[in-house]
Amino acid sequence: MAVKQINLDALIDNTTKAEVRIAGKVYPITIDDEMFKRLTELQAELATYFAELEDISEEKFAEIGADGRKEIISNMFNEINKKMMSTLDELLGQNEGHRLYERLGRKTVALSYLIGELRKIYTDSIKEKQKEEKKQNDRMSLYTKNKRKKRK
Repeated sequence: MAVKQINLDALIDNTTKAEVRIAGKVYPITIDDEMFKRLTELQAELATYFAELEDISEEKFAEIGADGRKEIISNMFNEINKKMMSTLDELLGQNEGHRLYERLGRKTVALSYLIGELRKIYTDSIKEKQKEEKKQNDRMSLYTKNKRKKRK
């Protein structure tokens, strides 16, 4: 009697490594839950900063004066920038966040875009896996459907 072998490894995409080119340098990255978690946490932290800024009332803003407003916004901007560079250091290597900040024209918005794109790499890999699973399931359904027809 023949033993049916099913290779689940072939059905599971174990590709967790990728290379991305950013500002002229190629970085090896690991596409895993830890990467996604870190990028998602960062985006949540950034949203908190903006929510805090929006929560400052007009009266409070007027009360603290121009210098106070400038200080609040400057401190918040610096914190956001540090957090983004720190996250990029974790994902791409020591001091890479600062290197990228400099290479991308000292633009925090460029770092933010980059972080969004790295997060998208993860979500796209999940979508691709789901598409492959659907394709495999469709083939299996067609196969079993044809088998049933032949039996009749």
